[in-house]
Amino acid sequence: MKKKQIVQESPITNSHVHISYPISILIVVGIFLYIKSLGFGLTQLDDSIFIKDFNELFSDIKNLGHLFFRGVFFEKTDSYYRPLLMVSFMFNKLVTGNLYGYHVTNLFFHLSSCVLLYFFFLQLKLRSDVSFLLTLLFTVHPVLSQAVVWIPGRNDSMLTTFALASFLCLLKYVETKKWYQLLLHFVFLSMALFTKESGIILPALAFGYLFLLTKTELKTYLLFIAGWIVIGVTWLYMRSISIEPLIKPTASEYSEGFINRLPLLIHYLGKSFLPFNLSVFPMQADTTIYLGLAAIVLLAVALFLNKESDKKLLLFGFGWFVLFLLPAFFVPKEINEQAFEHRLYLPIIGLFIVLSQTIPYSEKYIVNQKITFWITILIAAVFVLINYGHQQKFKNEITFWENAAIDSPSSSYAHKLLGVKYFNKSKFEESRVEIQKALEIDSTERYASLYYAKYLQTKNPKDPKIEYYLLREEQYNPGFLDNLFELAKVNFEKGDKVLAQKYLEECVRVSPTFMMAKNNLLILLMETGQKQAALDKIAQWKKDKTGVPKEMEQQINKMP
Repeated sequence: MKKKQIVQESPITNSHVHISYPISILIVVGIFLYIKSLGFGLTQLDDSIFIKDFNELFSDIKNLGHLFFRGVFFEKTDSYYRPLLMVSFMFNKLVTGNLYGYHVTNLFFHLSSCVLLYFFFLQLKLRSDVSFLLTLLFTVHPVLSQAVVWIPGRNDSMLTTFALASFLCLLKYVETKKWYQLLLHFVFLSMALFTKESGIILPALAFGYLFLLTKTELKTYLLFIAGWIVIGVTWLYMRSISIEPLIKPTASEYSEGFINRLPLLIHYLGKSFLPFNLSVFPMQADTTIYLGLAAIVLLAVALFLNKESDKKLLLFGFGWFVLFLLPAFFVPKEINEQAFEHRLYLPIIGLFIVLSQTIPYSEKYIVNQKITFWITILIAAVFVLINYGHQQKFKNEITFWENAAIDSPSSSYAHKLLGVKYFNKSKFEESRVEIQKALEIDSTERYASLYYAKYLQTKNPKDPKIEYYLLREEQYNPGFLDNLFELAKVNFEKGDKVLAQKYLEECVRVSPTFMMAKNNLLILLMETGQKQAALDKIAQWKKDKTGVPKEMEQQINKMP
């Protein structure tokens, strides 16, 4: 195999830095950094949905086509249409099987993005040494770790892999005019778009690059635009027939959300250059802009000192960062309130393009180029340490939600989830503390009142406050199955069998296959002398084919 080298030469000292096998180094560094994460468990933030709840959906290859006609979380009433993400989870279920395989797939897409990014920088005519160093920083950057170690985070690394592949093919076609490069550009663009909605930004950036940095013929523009329109219309049609979002914000709500989230642009900028305030579950209310302001000052100085920077490439880089980040600012509060860091995965590439035009990476840098090389390596080493420490927060559900509650103290959801995890581990007092915090922040927080009632049950099953909190849960979040079942139990124990029957019937309505609720309902009907009503229920369940508690059916049939 022919030895590849990166040569970095100083125009002043004529010194050289030789790096053999840059791609191999990037891959080895990435594997070394993330190898321990391959053994991580679930965080119980969306990942359990794709691995446990959708087990039946992903277990049958016949459902492959159906993944292109449904939402991510719900069949139809969903705001997210990302079929290729779903296909990747089906692949893991059918081929890799265990949790380890899911993490390997995440690492694969990260390494793929890193390799493609190196070639992307070369295609932008950056020096090979600069391309390597910037890609190394990307490979180990702490702010991107969530996309690698959190299983659903692969959405952004998959998008980046397909987006970079599409852009590389576009640039190759402009150079060579080979038709297969054009075809591959459209194929990878389609894959990016069917992975995440942000892929719709790619044609705008491609057009901007062609206009700013190439001398592209009009017929080539028309060819690209025609293909982009066909792909975009196809995607919009597929999305429109596949999902019907339950939440439909108005234009004013989108505008209000955008204005409220706009300060996150500075926050994300700070995390990109100074990643010292990372969070597993970041909330905008808990973010600061100080690091972002410091990053702006540092970047402005580094750009000002380089008089030879490519202004068009700078514009393209800033455009890449802002445009790919922009869709996250329009997400309505009702859908998502978090400022997740893995959203930076693709946008941050724009900042690395900008960084390539700063004074340290300039051809005219008056200091020996080896200093730039070793300073970058030192920064990468610091990133590795920060990254590795941040990764550990994702190793299991308890660790994840403990850090979420610490990093995002204003999140009632984080405190609630931590309380639930503690309760399930029989850490009842710790659970009470977190659930109370959740209720103090937001008294309507879903399931918080229910779990406070469950905590009270561990202390005194006859505590009258139990029913109070269960009723409050039903008031704020009606129709939750566990809460209805607990209300039925409480009313049965206090002798109100009419209300107990009402709640059990509601349980069966909400979940027609809930056998325990059906069993208890039949017992209650028999205890209150309603044998015919019990027989009618059994007949109806048989007709609906939702299942019948066999033992209770036999007992009822034997009774006079």
